[in-house]
Amino acid sequence: MNAWVVFLIVLVPILFLLGFIASSDSIITIPPGNVGLLLKSGQATDTVVSPGLHWVPRLRKRMVAAYPSLELAFRAMPDGISASESDSLDRIGQPLRVTLGDRGQATIGYTVRFRLDTTRLRSVHERFGPEGFWNAVRDVSGRALRHRLGESDVGVDDLFGDRRNALEAQIGDAVKEALSEDGMIVTMFMIGDVDLGRTGDVIQSTVRARLELEREQAESGVRMARAKIDAELEPYLATLSDAALRYREVDVWRDLVFSQPERALPAPGRPMMTWANAELPEPPASAEPAEPTDEP
Repeated sequence: MNAWVVFLIVLVPILFLLGFIASSDSIITIPPGNVGLLLKSGQATDTVVSPGLHWVPRLRKRMVAAYPSLELAFRAMPDGISASESDSLDRIGQPLRVTLGDRGQATIGYTVRFRLDTTRLRSVHERFGPEGFWNAVRDVSGRALRHRLGESDVGVDDLFGDRRNALEAQIGDAVKEALSEDGMIVTMFMIGDVDLGRTGDVIQSTVRARLELEREQAESGVRMARAKIDAELEPYLATLSDAALRYREVDVWRDLVFSQPERALPAPGRPMMTWANAELPEPPASAEPAEPTDEP
C-alpha cells in the first residue's frame, strides 16, 4: 500500500509537468494587425485565426502561419534609399528601367499599396508563403508597367501632365486585375519619380531656353526705356552735372545688388572697395621730422 502511495506521489507531479509543457506549447498568440492560417501536418487549411490567444494542440500536428492583415506598401525608389529602411509593412525595391514606345528610355519609381485577401489566404500560402508575396507584387507590377509603357502609343510626352495621370490610371487597373488573381487587393498605384537620363537634360534645357526667351521679351521694354532716357541725358552727361551723375549712381548700385544678392549692402559712408573685398590703398607714410643738430 505504501509503495502505491509513493508511486502516485511521484507520478502525479510528472504528469502535471508534462501536461503543462504540452499545453503551454499549444497556446499561440497572434499579434494585432495579423491573422493566422491554420496548418495541419504542414498543409494549409481554409481556417483563418483572428488576433489574440488561441489553443492549437501540437500533438495533433497543428500550427499557425502569421500573415499581415493591414495595408502594405511596395515602393520602387532610387538607389539612394536603402532596403534596410523598410519594415514589416513597407518594402523598398529598385526603380524600373523601361523602354518607351518611342524608343526612349526611362527609370521609373512607383508605389503599390495593397492588402492580402484573407478569404484566399490558403492560395497565397501555397503559392508564395509568408514572405514570397512581396516578390509577386514586385514582378507583377513591373510586368504591367513594362507592357503598357512599351506600347507604340506611349512616348516621353505621356509622362507629363494629364497624359501621365491617364497612363497611371491604366497601369493601376492592370496591376489591380493581375494581383487580384494572386489573392491581393490593390488599393492604390502611383507613378513616382521619373529619370529620363540625357533626354531629361534636353527637356530641361528646352524649358530653360523658353523661359529665358520670355524673360528677354519682358525686359526688352525696360531696356528701350533706359536707352531713351540715356539719349535724353546725353547733353547733361557732356557737362557732368550732379543730377546726371546721381542718376547713373542709382543704376550702378541696383546692378551691383542684383549681381551679388547674397551680400549685404555696405553701411553709409563705407567705401565700396571694402564691400567688394578689394584692398584699400595704404595711405602714404608721413615723412619723419629731422632731428635737431647742435651745429650752427
